[in-house]
Amino acid sequence: MTESTIGDTYDAETYRVLDDAWNSWGRLDTDVIAHLINPAFMGGPQWPALRQAHAIVRRDDALLVASSGLADPTEWDDNEPTNGYELEVFGISPDIDAGSDTISVATSWLGQTVMTVSNLVAQYGFRVSEMLELYGVITIQLDDARLPDAAAGTYLDEDGALVVMLGLVDAELPETVPGPLSPIRLVNVKLLTVPEGRFCVNNSMGDADARHELARRFAEQGGVLRSSISRPSVV
Repeated sequence: MTESTIGDTYDAETYRVLDDAWNSWGRLDTDVIAHLINPAFMGGPQWPALRQAHAIVRRDDALLVASSGLADPTEWDDNEPTNGYELEVFGISPDIDAGSDTISVATSWLGQTVMTVSNLVAQYGFRVSEMLELYGVITIQLDDARLPDAAAGTYLDEDGALVVMLGLVDAELPETVPGPLSPIRLVNVKLLTVPEGRFCVNNSMGDADARHELARRFAEQGGVLRSSISRPSVV
């Protein structure tokens, strides 16, 4: 089966289940964030079926940005066809004006953070899904992160690095949706404060237990899936 045949057969159903999930949260834009020239053709990471875009979903109180293409139907040389890497990543924030135009969303810290994580997922592929399956939640450090100056020292460390947590779940959005070739995990991206990021590696309980302890504290704090540079640290 060729890539185009797989797309002809399964793309529409893949897009439908993902659109339904995002529309269950807010109002999905018809326009997406996309590149004039695909970064895969310029040395960037290759997404499963090469389509690389990001969706925007709006609510009156928050904005959501999600990858669109990491779960595209794909044929592999050494495996059965799947819905790409079987996940899409997303971030939610009340900090970004819900009325912002597409370019403003793309250049916002939320858009830039989700896009950076999306490309890291494309780079590491199925290893991300495997780690999430094994650990539930994981953390990733993003160097030279683009956050407002107000985040320096609180979310950005002295080297300008940001730590994000992937895999938090909450009733606000489903954890997975039924792709036509394989389940698709919706992977939340949450900004961690500098103390929260350090807690994950400098603690007496082990890294995995520390991450789950943070998840527990986020549940107590509320807004589990949401990121804000004004959110009080739970550490």
